[in-house]
Amino acid sequence: MKVIFAGDWRAKIELRLKQLAENRNLAPIFVPIRNLAWAAVLVRNFLNSIEEYCPPIPIISVGNITVGGTGKTPFVKWLVQRLSKLGHKPAILTPLGERDDETKEYSEDTTISKVYKVFAGRNRVVNAQRAIEWGATIIVLDDGFQYQSLHRDVDIVLWDSTSLLSESNPFLREPLRNLKRATCIVLSKGDALSDEEQKRLKQKIEEWAGEGKVVASFGYEPYFDKSSITDCFLVKDIGARKILLVAGIANLRYFLLTALKAGFKSVAIVCFPDHHRYNHSDAKFIAEIASAEGVDAVLTTKKDAVKLKNLWQSETPLVVLEVKLRWLWGEDEVWRIVERAIHRQGGR
Repeated sequence: MKVIFAGDWRAKIELRLKQLAENRNLAPIFVPIRNLAWAAVLVRNFLNSIEEYCPPIPIISVGNITVGGTGKTPFVKWLVQRLSKLGHKPAILTPLGERDDETKEYSEDTTISKVYKVFAGRNRVVNAQRAIEWGATIIVLDDGFQYQSLHRDVDIVLWDSTSLLSESNPFLREPLRNLKRATCIVLSKGDALSDEEQKRLKQKIEEWAGEGKVVASFGYEPYFDKSSITDCFLVKDIGARKILLVAGIANLRYFLLTALKAGFKSVAIVCFPDHHRYNHSDAKFIAEIASAEGVDAVLTTKKDAVKLKNLWQSETPLVVLEVKLRWLWGEDEVWRIVERAIHRQGGR
């Protein structure tokens, strides 16, 4: 299968460097650069923790310790759905700006848009106060593990099961020993591993985080929303259709794995950097590749479709591969941890 790096020259360099850094033999070369970033995080966390704001409502943090997507968005959706069913009024605090893709995805998700509100921006202390004024009864801190200015009642950390578990991993935001700060750890994309591999990964993570910290694992189940399919025949005979994959996400390999799991025959993948802002030139470039390869459709993620759909003018159908969070094990334990934290906060 062809791999095509796209975007401007800076984007292509970024993707090439990421590809090199993912090579386990070359990864140590990037460690000194990463260590400089660690020093900056250490100083920032120390300064922010001096004046920690403790709001009068519970805060659940969902974060990670690696750079790039670990499945926080679908996990947060699962969390706010369960909280809402219990009568809570949750607010999501995200560090992204109002124009960024995850914020748009949250706001365009009609299945839960009526039960929560997103407050986007870097100053999440201010946004926590805004959420309380809005009437929130609980706050979900998206991407919050490195944000030390807010007290949290539970710290849930997601670990991407496809990531390199080593101090030489150049994509670590901070040292692995800092996993000890987590209340619990959940394996995301666990379906990329066998049961035995998940068990070994759990044991290795707990050598850094502490015994019993890894409590659950989830993967993704591909599905198709009829409103996102411009050519419904694709669903009837997926295996016989040639597909061009397009994505600007952190974990392109897992997207490919999910597409294969859904039954698609992929002839090429066009790779953009994570959080890429598509323009008309990008859409035209993708359409030209699709035409040259003679594919039946272009398959992309919901995150990318949010930014691409208004630019797409090709006759080749643009199809969204949606995913549902599917628990492999430990869902009840995660929820027990959340409930205990809420009850403790209520009594303080």
